[in-house]
Amino acid sequence: MKRILTGLVLVVFLVAALAGGAAARDKDTLIVAQETEPVGLDTTRNNLHECLNVSHNIQDRLFEPQEDASVTPALAEKWEWTDETSLKIWLRKGATFHNGEPVNAAAVKFSYDRLLDPNLKSPHRGRMVAFTGLEVIDDYTLVLKTAQPFAPALHLLSYYLPIVPPKYVKEVGDEMYNRKPVGAGPYKVVSWEKGKDIVLEFYEGWYGPKPAYKHVIFRAIPEEAARVASVLTGESDVVEGLSLRSQMTVAKSDKASTTAGMGVMPYLGLNTYQKPFSDERVRQALNYGINRPLINKTIFEGQGILAAGPISPRSFGADLSLKPYPYDPEKAKKLLAEAGYPDGFEVRLSYPTNMQQIQEQTQVIAGDLAKIGIKVQLQPLDPPVMWQKYKNREHQMYIYWWDDNPESDRYMFSLLHSKSRDYYYKNEETDRLLDAARSTLDRDKRAKLYNEVDRKLYKECPWVFLYIVPKVYGVNNKVDYQGRRDGFLFMRFAKPKS
Repeated sequence: MKRILTGLVLVVFLVAALAGGAAARDKDTLIVAQETEPVGLDTTRNNLHECLNVSHNIQDRLFEPQEDASVTPALAEKWEWTDETSLKIWLRKGATFHNGEPVNAAAVKFSYDRLLDPNLKSPHRGRMVAFTGLEVIDDYTLVLKTAQPFAPALHLLSYYLPIVPPKYVKEVGDEMYNRKPVGAGPYKVVSWEKGKDIVLEFYEGWYGPKPAYKHVIFRAIPEEAARVASVLTGESDVVEGLSLRSQMTVAKSDKASTTAGMGVMPYLGLNTYQKPFSDERVRQALNYGINRPLINKTIFEGQGILAAGPISPRSFGADLSLKPYPYDPEKAKKLLAEAGYPDGFEVRLSYPTNMQQIQEQTQVIAGDLAKIGIKVQLQPLDPPVMWQKYKNREHQMYIYWWDDNPESDRYMFSLLHSKSRDYYYKNEETDRLLDAARSTLDRDKRAKLYNEVDRKLYKECPWVFLYIVPKVYGVNNKVDYQGRRDGFLFMRFAKPKS
């Protein structure tokens, strides 16, 4: 019944929207529709995808990330490892922030120190713990130091060290900067009031090639049917957050098309610090007790890839010999009984309301777990609330997701190393392996270390390993835009379709 009602709502939206047609608007303006409004626009302060989609267009970084985890020049014009632990960087001369402040080595040093300041509580701080210091050589030269070789250094810096203007940040403070950031990227903020559009404008002083669109508007449209209608009528140019049914609607239309890049890797996190999930057998039981092949077939039309462990099979270092846990409810019951829970237990499953098909997934998961004696209370939460509770270690069982980035360190270290988040899992041997993997420059040796991590966590099950599904965008036929492997919306690459 729910699917029928959802389809009827979508039809009503589409009929009304197509009948009305798209309102005329400036051809130099690109409109992007997201599922939810950002909570802030400072990359240093935020980790929600909707925030980074906007902030990456405003704030620039030292390096430009590439699809294969390599980097190209951005604010850094050139660089070299002078030894295994010293990265020397020469900055691009003449680059400025949107307020006219120069982008120089002092600004990079300020940005680096700010990110690592524990008082700021940056969610990206853990990614930078391998760096031991930054030395300014002159106005445009600096050296980043690490205690030991750090293989993913350039890749992580290309996303998570935004360069910010020291004078402006000091004047307005961190809270105001999160609302009205000034960056060195291709677009500057024109306006943003809570609950309204975020309007960006091309910064004429940007060093790079001028993008096709002078203005980019990020708009929050929470209702999926309304987002679909907006891209089909041309009210929006690029929309995210499309369920499989909406993807099919868009793909079959003559008004828009779909594009995919990043794979979204949902996982069912477990609080291993508390009972019942402190017992490995219970965690394994959940992996046997959820019918993931059926979820993939019924919700994702078989387009998903079943995950065998924490490392996506599309990422560097995954042990491809691992097989996904099979659906085996009898084995799950046996493991629960061995762990002292023959009659199961009650548990709360928290999830953010902005994830594609999340409601359907959680309902199926709860139904499967009920069959092995686990009574699940579903707790849908607004994304900011979900995130705060996550950081406060308030979840028992939760669904979040990560992108299956080609560089495994980007999510493995962030989610599973105790020196990073340390929210729901800690293990000294896992820490040791992840440290070794990120400090080994030889690619083959790194792969073997990640293989070992994958096998170890496959047995320990800090998560229920679910699946990897494509993150798909809808693009109006008047626009040429291709989804990126990292899943972020760098809108300077969009252009009118010729």
